[in-house]
Amino acid sequence: MSWVVAFAVFVAFALAMEAVGRTIDRARFPWGYSDSGHAALAGTWVGPLVTASGKRLGMLMDLELAPLDRGRRHAPLFRTRRSHWLEGRVLVCTIPGGVRRLKASGKPDDTKTASTFHLGTSPADTVGPDGLQPSTIKGRWGGGDTVDLTVSLYIKKGRSAISSTADPDTGPDQHTTLKRGTEAQFNSLCGGR
Repeated sequence: MSWVVAFAVFVAFALAMEAVGRTIDRARFPWGYSDSGHAALAGTWVGPLVTASGKRLGMLMDLELAPLDRGRRHAPLFRTRRSHWLEGRVLVCTIPGGVRRLKASGKPDDTKTASTFHLGTSPADTVGPDGLQPSTIKGRWGGGDTVDLTVSLYIKKGRSAISSTADPDTGPDQHTTLKRGTEAQFNSLCGGR
């Protein structure tokens, strides 16, 4: 019977430490929690991206602060430089056109305010539609309802990723500003799907 009590105490202690870790994380990085009551980078951002050649894309970026235990056996009390930071998804469509779904992960360059950050993307679907999509995203956020992005694009064609320094869409980085939004606004931007 004593081992049952000891196990119960251990489980209760572990759960309490996990809760303490989440509380500390919310206090240290309120920008990572959309429900923190403070300005947050976490959340959904939507807007158009117009490439150098004039192609119009719709873009949705949905970010959150990765859970403390992501990539670890046990949740630590404190987020460290080794921790996973930002994760989420990016949706891109040609206006009008098919939606490409990507996973995003990265880090803030400034963990105190997340005023600058960078993300890498990878396809979320094994077979998604061909077209322009981002490979890397660098962002600037001033604590408000807009985020400025510098986006490196490539063309997905089957299993190939095509880019060229001579191509106006995949050569230079593209710039855009996204606003807080919803997936419904993104769908409307993409043609009502």
